[in-house]
Amino acid sequence: MNIVQVVTLVSPDGAYGGPVRVAQNQSSELSRRGHQVQIFAGARGDVDEAYFGPGVRTRLFKALRIIPGTGFAGLCAPTMLPSLWRTLKNADVVHLHLARDLVMLPAALLCLVRGVPFVVQTHGMIDESEKMLAKILDRLLTLRVLRASQRCFWLTPEEQASLSELLGDSHRTLERLVNGVPLAEITLDQHPATAGHHE
Repeated sequence: MNIVQVVTLVSPDGAYGGPVRVAQNQSSELSRRGHQVQIFAGARGDVDEAYFGPGVRTRLFKALRIIPGTGFAGLCAPTMLPSLWRTLKNADVVHLHLARDLVMLPAALLCLVRGVPFVVQTHGMIDESEKMLAKILDRLLTLRVLRASQRCFWLTPEEQASLSELLGDSHRTLERLVNGVPLAEITLDQHPATAGHHE
């Protein structure tokens, strides 16, 4: 399959945390299994293009803060959108690591316009909020994206409850997805105490 993943921000200090690590582990394993994987992300600082592992095409675009005082929600990556639009033409599925920000929501809108199937993973970042910006974004786009997704993945019961509150309990695309981690390579060596000992 031709798989595209999109995440808000990659930086040398790992400021965006868990969603990037999850995208990294998922994309590396999907590539190992023979799928074609591309990751699109906003970037801040000098990031190695091999960040997401061998076989994964990493597409990084400068992240800009256009709304002061809003944390990650005020980030955008406008130069990403034309490249993503062209790539979506040949994508089989898109995995959006979705948050209420101006990197992910425009990317989601492109998926809607292109008609490409997509799944969303919210990492606990989309919940009930009294913030005016969140309410505006939800009304304009967030809820539409969640409802149009093929799957809306949750990890914790708290996240499931929040998404159910936003979407309604009858929404059928909610599904639990645990965080995959690479398997450790374990070798069975002789115990030091028995090395060289013979009966």
